[in-house]
Amino acid sequence: MLKKILLSLVILSTQSIAGNNDIIKNLSPLFGVIDKQDIIKTPLDGIYEIIFKNPISSQFISADGKYLIKGDIINLKTLTPLDSSARVNALKKDLLDTISDKDKIIFKAKEEKYVIHVFTDVDCPFCKRLHQQMSKMNALGITVKYLASPLASLHPTAQGKMEKIWCAKDKAKAMNDYKIKNIVPDVKNCSNPVAQQLSLSQQLGVNGTPAIFLSDGTHIPGYMPAEKLLKTIKQKLGK
Repeated sequence: MLKKILLSLVILSTQSIAGNNDIIKNLSPLFGVIDKQDIIKTPLDGIYEIIFKNPISSQFISADGKYLIKGDIINLKTLTPLDSSARVNALKKDLLDTISDKDKIIFKAKEEKYVIHVFTDVDCPFCKRLHQQMSKMNALGITVKYLASPLASLHPTAQGKMEKIWCAKDKAKAMNDYKIKNIVPDVKNCSNPVAQQLSLSQQLGVNGTPAIFLSDGTHIPGYMPAEKLLKTIKQKLGK
């Protein structure tokens, strides 16, 4: 929120913006390095979209630099928002694709139709509710690939437990045992990807769990029962 307020002040105080170099000059102190290729003209006259990389997100800005546009821009003919999600989703998908399956905890559907990535915190109540839907999700053809996003501010001991789970010989069993029975595996510490995945979740804009990502990079925040999740997947992916 503070970044957005500061960004608004910087933009509103700018008299004019002559081109991409000036946009970069004004935004870089707040958001770091911005490439010219990340400043995109929209179909709306005088409006540009800026893609940010950490966290991955986008904002609309007027070409004269006087206005930052917060919220949706609605096409009154179609009653649909100006869509920026495709570019943002592609970046999120690319980032998720950098993670090897061996570093995930996977609950695979026997007849797989869809794959979702779920950033989880083992002490998050809604994460546990989602896990209780695992057999239903798998039966509906949804494979779940868990990634770690322990939230220290809410669950200060979660990261240590998750490191133990990721160090277990059978990670899926260890995850299930803790989610269902609160049993932490008795294993030695090992090199594990929990901290790295937590950092990546922050780059993806995850600020709560469970955080579900579809195969195209679409982010669905929060708990959803299996049947509703399947319906949402079909809607979002157009299948």
